[in-house]
Amino acid sequence: MEASTEPNSEPHYLEVLYRDLALALGNAVWAFARMEWRTYEYMRRLSRDHVDELVGEVSFSARCSILRRLVERKAPPTAVKERALKAIREVESLANRRNIIVHNPWSIWIDLDAEEFMTEIQKYSNRDSKVDLNEIKRFTAAAEAAETELKAALNAL
Repeated sequence: MEASTEPNSEPHYLEVLYRDLALALGNAVWAFARMEWRTYEYMRRLSRDHVDELVGEVSFSARCSILRRLVERKAPPTAVKERALKAIREVESLANRRNIIVHNPWSIWIDLDAEEFMTEIQKYSNRDSKVDLNEIKRFTAAAEAAETELKAALNAL
């Protein structure tokens, strides 16, 4: 979307939404990508036969399952193992929300009753499942925290 050509004019709200939305979506995708990368990194570290290379094309859920099995094979103190398993469950729990954000249409429409523009992502097959800009920012923060905890928990093994 092009910026306004009028001198000293405020940007149109769609221009601001575009910038905010593009940045928020990019941050959300990047935060989840870091979690995905960690699954490969720790599959390699926790296995002797480069499991990461063998399962490079499998789903995130399948990689988490494999990672969980690798952790369960280890013999650290119970609290260390439980922390790692909890961290894996946490990153896994964010996958469905990430799929809604990445794979569903973003909509802009007017709510005539509220007399305001509405902006959110709707899951195409379940229109009641919605994500707005603030939810994307909350997802990003949760993904960043989960990735940090996954790294710390798996490093402790």
